[in-house]
Amino acid sequence: MAIAVLGIEPESSSDDDGQPFIEVAGIEGSTLRITRRGLTVLPCTGTTDSRGVSRFWAFPRIRDVRIDEVGALGVVRTQIRATGAELPLLLLEPEQITAARRALEMVWNLMSVDIDQRTDA
Repeated sequence: MAIAVLGIEPESSSDDDGQPFIEVAGIEGSTLRITRRGLTVLPCTGTTDSRGVSRFWAFPRIRDVRIDEVGALGVVRTQIRATGAELPLLLLEPEQITAARRALEMVWNLMSVDIDQRTDA
């Protein structure tokens, strides 16, 4: 899934802080990894093109992470703070949607903590 939106590029995956709290499995082996600093989209297994590089989105750059249902599939989406552009992050099979909803509760908590820390600084 291509995720470049209106010239907004993710940070390099090396900006991610490593150990995930949780990983959300998506269609065809793609994964959304949730860490203390943000979300990393890992491509489908076996991808060899340039889009196969993982993409890291720091919490200060995104907002409103949610799951939309499109037919039987789920789409994890976020919004880019700077532009308000919608960004699809991960496609989900119907049986993956419930687990992904639970994982997003953790994302909302981490995003809230990040906002509180930036406000206090």
